[in-house]
Amino acid sequence: MSAENAASDKTVLLHGGTVRTMVPDAGPAAAILLRDGRVAATGTAESLRRSLDAPCREVALEGRTVLPGLIDSHPHLLHYGTLQAPLVDLADATCHAEIVERIAARAAEVPAGDWIMCSPVGEGHYFVARSWRDLAEGRLPDRAVLDRATAAHPVMIQAWAPVTPNVIAFNSAALARLEIGPETADRIGDVWIEKDRDGRPTGLLTGSLTNYFCNDAFGQEIWRRIPFLQAELMLPATERAMHDYNAQGVTAVYENHMMDPPLLDVYRRLRREDRLTLRVMLAQEAESYGMPWSRPRAPAEFVHRIEESAGQVQLTDPLLRFDGVTFTRDGSCWPGGMQMKEPYLGPYGEMTSGRAYIAPERAEQAMRLCAGLGMRLNTIALGTAAQEQNLAQLEAVAADADIGSLDWLLVHAMFVEPEQARRYARLGMNVTTCPSFVYGKGELFRRRMKENVLADLLPLRRFLDNGMTVACGSDWGPKNAFRQIEISLTHAFGGSDRNNLGPAQRITREEALAMWTRDAARLLRWQGIGALAPGDHADLIVVDRDPLTCPVEQIGGTRVDLTLLGGEPVYRSGGLPF
Repeated sequence: MSAENAASDKTVLLHGGTVRTMVPDAGPAAAILLRDGRVAATGTAESLRRSLDAPCREVALEGRTVLPGLIDSHPHLLHYGTLQAPLVDLADATCHAEIVERIAARAAEVPAGDWIMCSPVGEGHYFVARSWRDLAEGRLPDRAVLDRATAAHPVMIQAWAPVTPNVIAFNSAALARLEIGPETADRIGDVWIEKDRDGRPTGLLTGSLTNYFCNDAFGQEIWRRIPFLQAELMLPATERAMHDYNAQGVTAVYENHMMDPPLLDVYRRLRREDRLTLRVMLAQEAESYGMPWSRPRAPAEFVHRIEESAGQVQLTDPLLRFDGVTFTRDGSCWPGGMQMKEPYLGPYGEMTSGRAYIAPERAEQAMRLCAGLGMRLNTIALGTAAQEQNLAQLEAVAADADIGSLDWLLVHAMFVEPEQARRYARLGMNVTTCPSFVYGKGELFRRRMKENVLADLLPLRRFLDNGMTVACGSDWGPKNAFRQIEISLTHAFGGSDRNNLGPAQRITREEALAMWTRDAARLLRWQGIGALAPGDHADLIVVDRDPLTCPVEQIGGTRVDLTLLGGEPVYRSGGLPF
């Protein structure tokens, strides 16, 4: 290839569609010129051609829309990819016969005695659109049915967080491995063991049985005896998950929750081996919680985690960066973990005000250490009582140190009252949250809490009006960012016709898209991504519709045809020649 052709091959003109640069106050363009992995210019195809010294490669968009690559600020990409990797996929199973067939196929491939673990049935992780209830039989298969698939392997159909109560299913070999038999009590803690008329366990267990944030001693003991998290799968599973996110148009993520050194090292190895297909920002977790084996860290280890994180801050690598440390105050409403000012119904009809996942004195210790080290801190707080405690401690630290310049983040922020939002803004805090909380949990909140609290659920407008930068992530799902964008505009509750769209929630389409592009980049402190201005990285996607003009109810169905990272394709659907 001649030098001239090589140079022109790195220059690409995309034209014949709509280019949304997400540059503030910039209107749409008809074409975009890419050169050497960067945006060279936008404008009309004719004007861009005239700016060239030689012909370049051209791609006709045929009416499609170009957007900046999407940024997921709370994906749990590695976690979900690794947890799902060893599973028999039952998500779309319609009946017991299909389930038996899929498990039998796996049994033919693995040695006798090895666990065969299956995904839940339905739409993870909330299961409001579809669940095991939609099987033809209306329930999960019991041990007699699962034994038809294999008697030589212990089999488990899992229950995923956050839905509590939940249900899991075992075959006879699994019950024997776990020592669950006729002599086992019908109820242990908040786990119920179904038995037949002869007093033998049927293999179906219900209650607090989620794979993490289980919050029940017996449920956690079951999970500790099952190899559901397999370290050797982390790297290949993360690589596959990255490609899945690329197919959804995601080109950057912020992995800032439940990240420990072995998980951080997975991304570092992918970077060393030049296998990253998106840009990754990392942050380490200070405390330990959520998993079946979690225990509060020893005092010295807790301090070491924070000091170690300060020494790892790195904001210059073009693909992998590290910025900050995280702690979690409270948890999900489903198991009764969300800390609210007013008590609400827990999973089994009891009243609860939630629980603390980190000791309050440790939270303040983390704040003061991060302030002294000049480091970013991510504080995860969900309920109104958790916000109040978070704010009181933040304000006490701010009285002694300048935290406003450190870009500290409020993460999740499910319920935030008006004055609480104003106080966070005065502290210089910004927000990353997940529209899926409304979709997946709206009906749950409505059933368990007083109606008035819904006015404070995911108050995106309130955050913006207080001058806070807001970014969004997928967390429990739906994973499709365009579904999330649609939800942020409708605030629709999944599984019903209700919503909580009010003055504190209503935002514009451009604001919704900015939460996944330019504002997310600003929150990550990562220049050159999130927009398509001249000089920015050519991280972009080509989609089949314009989310700023199509009917709102069609945004979630947006199809990604091409994803570029630094001008190179990391996903192609086949519908667009590139």
